[in-house]
Amino acid sequence: MTPEREIFQRSRRRLNILGASIFFALTLVFGSIYLRDSLIKSLATSQGLLGARTATLNLKQGDLSSIRTHIARYRELRQQGLVGNAERESWVEQLVATRSELGVAEMLNYVLKPPRSVAEDGSGELAAASSAANPDAQGADSAMYHDLDFEIRGSHEGELLALLNEYRSKVKGRFRMQSCRLGSPGSNGLVAQCTLRFFNQPEPAKNK
Repeated sequence: MTPEREIFQRSRRRLNILGASIFFALTLVFGSIYLRDSLIKSLATSQGLLGARTATLNLKQGDLSSIRTHIARYRELRQQGLVGNAERESWVEQLVATRSELGVAEMLNYVLKPPRSVAEDGSGELAAASSAANPDAQGADSAMYHDLDFEIRGSHEGELLALLNEYRSKVKGRFRMQSCRLGSPGSNGLVAQCTLRFFNQPEPAKNK
């Protein structure tokens, strides 16, 4: 056996160990690189999700802040009858009750006309109030107005004003004097033909 072959035979086991060690080291290196790249991609994905969730959270916090800002005004408008279901029957009942309490006029006739859309009428009376109270309702349920026509006979101007002021303080609803015509003066008073226009913003229908 030649000296070179003898040396090779003696070193073979160590060379095998060295080769295995180099292979294992290379495996660790490439494995570490792959793991590093995977972690970087995972971190980028996590940061993207975090950014999206942070934006969503900020949006919801903004919505919550807006709700807290307007909730008191919204509740006030609901209490006044300007937002929510229109209590049409109570408007008439309160007018009759107020006239009876004050003992004004000899006769009262009234007609509560069907509601009409403010948007269709083009007057835009309720736009600012309904927008502040219920911004989600725009475009879904138009603000409405309701004309209450009434006629009283045998009253004086002062009594008519007292009736309207007392009625305004008690009725659950917001209205304005749309028109009022006085005529036929007599010893017992005159005839007043008036129209009270109530405004109301229905709440949007809830999805079932």
